[in-house]
Amino acid sequence: MAKDIRIGIDTERYIPPTEDDVADAKDFMLERERNKETLKERVEELLALAAMRVIGICYRYMTDPRSFTISADYSETMMDEITEVMDALEDDILNLILEYSTRATDDRERMMLISAWIASLGRGNRNLSDTLHAYLLKTLRDWEAAAVAMRFMGLGVTEAQTRVRTYIRSIYTIPEVLAVFRRSGDFTAPMIRFHGVTSGAVGLSNNGSVNVLNMAAITLQMAWMRSQAMDFERDGVSGYFQLRGSDYPCDICDDETGFHSDIREIYDKPYPHPNCCCYRVPVYERMIDGLT
Repeated sequence: MAKDIRIGIDTERYIPPTEDDVADAKDFMLERERNKETLKERVEELLALAAMRVIGICYRYMTDPRSFTISADYSETMMDEITEVMDALEDDILNLILEYSTRATDDRERMMLISAWIASLGRGNRNLSDTLHAYLLKTLRDWEAAAVAMRFMGLGVTEAQTRVRTYIRSIYTIPEVLAVFRRSGDFTAPMIRFHGVTSGAVGLSNNGSVNVLNMAAITLQMAWMRSQAMDFERDGVSGYFQLRGSDYPCDICDDETGFHSDIREIYDKPYPHPNCCCYRVPVYERMIDGLT
């Protein structure tokens, strides 16, 4: 056992994990995190490119920033162009989430099972696709607010596109947006009027792109942990010992650290959140006279 790892279990009933068991569990978590970060980078790039396209379209159709909204009432042609961008963005993000969430296994049948399972995931009563769609609608309103503010403050389209790419995770800290907030009553764009806040969005960021990135990360982590759980069951694991992989302050991680004697808990216990690096070491029950 690694000297810095302390795993307390009943050694008369259970076989203590080896250093290799611990190392393999940690490697699995690290590989999961590498895939998560790559997924987030690719999703963020898709968001940035789509944002720049949306800003460009808004600038072409916007006559008066104070009355502008992204809607068919303002311009059906503009709305068609933006809908095409957002539909493609949604499809591309979903495909990336599925691709990286199934990298925990090479088994094609397992990939299909994981894909079907994560497709059912979502916030509230929504599935994954519906949740992403809702987050992207908020993201579009964020970009609408940015376009309105920067056009009103006199920025050219190229500068506005560069600015929104730079602030893709924090639209409401763009200086021009903050300046326009002080005159929010003069504008039709809802996120200008409400200073970027959506009522009832408990536990969510005011920036839609952050919610999209967090959803992608959490979905991947959940999928990888579920795939590992299926491996544990296949291999006859009796339970698992959960260990913290970082010192990031988290009550959930602290509560889950330790031995879980029922392998079925691995499907029900809290799944990782965006900053979670916990890892699970398999524990096997000793055989006594051919019985467990």
